[in-house]
Amino acid sequence: MIAHQVSIFLENKPGRLEKVTAVLKNIGINIRAMTLSTSSAGWGILNLLVDHPETACDKLSEEGHPAVLREIVAVSMQDRAGALHDMLSVLAQAGLNVQNAYGTVLGDHQTAILIIDVENSQHVQRIFDSAGVQTLTAKQVYGL
Repeated sequence: MIAHQVSIFLENKPGRLEKVTAVLKNIGINIRAMTLSTSSAGWGILNLLVDHPETACDKLSEEGHPAVLREIVAVSMQDRAGALHDMLSVLAQAGLNVQNAYGTVLGDHQTAILIIDVENSQHVQRIFDSAGVQTLTAKQVYGL
């Protein structure tokens, strides 16, 4: 199932990240995961996985923080050596490139979750379905 992350182009200066989180706090948006990468030019990309991505994106843009929604696929896999490789092999064999990814291990220490940003999420979802790769629904990703 396809879900969305909110991506924000953010200046790398003190307080910029806090301003984004303040906007989300004020409208009751829960941040479930995030990544922040910066370039040498002083700017970065903040990727947020939130419980209501459309609302978050709209409000951030209204408040002067340019934000876009990006389709992501969330994969659930065993927390074991080689599990990530096995899943990535499915993508590589299909000639698909991962543009961005981040993950975590759940509290049970048996399940890992990987969020992947790929060019054609619908196509990736079909490939994962046919290969037996377990993906999460949008509601599972958002924690709803």
